[in-house]
Amino acid sequence: MKNSFKLEVLKTNRTLTTEEQSNFRLKFKPFLNIAGIISLCLEEEHLYIEYDPISFNLDSFKEILTAVGFPLKDENIKLASSNLMS
Repeated sequence: MKNSFKLEVLKTNRTLTTEEQSNFRLKFKPFLNIAGIISLCLEEEHLYIEYDPISFNLDSFKEILTAVGFPLKDENIKLASSNLMS
């Protein structure tokens, strides 16, 4: 059976300190219960998201990340409203 999971690498708008990384890892722990998320891995400037594209909406998740204060690089943010206009 073929693995259909996808990996997305999101960039931060700055390098996160060790303390910031620890704090975000704690905030992200409940996100592992969101349907479709397989794994999350946070490093200094990247957030790796392994997910099932059938049951997970990446754009909505980016909005959640922004809402909890995660410093996503602007190029990573594609709001649902902009999708409706195109």
